[in-house]
Amino acid sequence: MQKDTITTVLQKQQNAHKCELRLLSVMRQHPLLFYFLIAYAISWTIGFGYIVVLNHRTNLPIWLAFLFTTGPTAAAFIMTGITEGRAGIGNLLRRYVRWRVNIIWYLLVLVGMPLLLLTVGWLQTGVWSFSNDLLLSNPVFYLLVFFFGGPFFEEPGWRGFALPRLQERFGPLPACLLLGVLWAFWHLPVFFIPGYNGAGTGFIGISTAILNFMIATIIITIIFTWVFNNVRGSLLLTILLHTSINTTGGNGPSSPTAQWIGAGVLALVVVVLLITTRGRLSYDRYKRDQEQLATRTTTDEQAA
Repeated sequence: MQKDTITTVLQKQQNAHKCELRLLSVMRQHPLLFYFLIAYAISWTIGFGYIVVLNHRTNLPIWLAFLFTTGPTAAAFIMTGITEGRAGIGNLLRRYVRWRVNIIWYLLVLVGMPLLLLTVGWLQTGVWSFSNDLLLSNPVFYLLVFFFGGPFFEEPGWRGFALPRLQERFGPLPACLLLGVLWAFWHLPVFFIPGYNGAGTGFIGISTAILNFMIATIIITIIFTWVFNNVRGSLLLTILLHTSINTTGGNGPSSPTAQWIGAGVLALVVVVLLITTRGRLSYDRYKRDQEQLATRTTTDEQAA
């Protein structure tokens, strides 16, 4: 009797191990699918749980908003560990501190993008409204947004894990379209808060706002991708870019009309980028840089 029980337990353990191996194999075959599933599961459980299930139709508490933003990065590290192991996680971490890029890109991210968004705000309202949240005027707030306002825990997922794989599989422009839609839709829970980015109530009020936001996010994603491809895939620069947008873009009007005006101006910038890069958004440069980095890493490991 005891022997049969032990045999049954061992069989169950073996079956569970086989199921685990089978699941890991499927996850390795479809890394992007499982990345987005995990990112959404973490963030939407928090967002919908608090806003919809508990019916708190106000802004998330700071600590809960912080947890909400961790979904993309948590998913990135989980899937990187499954698909590439410790080496992949090490490569992802090194991109956080990849700071050696031309100073022009720092100027573009820290000065150029805020100026562009301030210009958009002027076109929307007729008033030049200098933000008190910019790096130069309020570095403490800028750093708080950098670490706790979304960029630090979103970019390693969107740009660190998803974008390189999407570009490799679909090419740069289709990758931007896919990532823009999925990045925007990830925000869905907070659109159940009336007033968030022009959100109203009911199906029409929420769906209209998320659609406008999605179009703007696709446009912004193209700019992000162009920067990402030119800074050797540096997460530091994309986090800084995201922070500059969050600390500048949130100061203008949030009505759908204002968002369309802003999207139109940014769309003109994107058209220029697509024309000058022939639709490639400097992706060929990114691939060359990654090949050089991989060669250098291999040489360093052999020397060690």
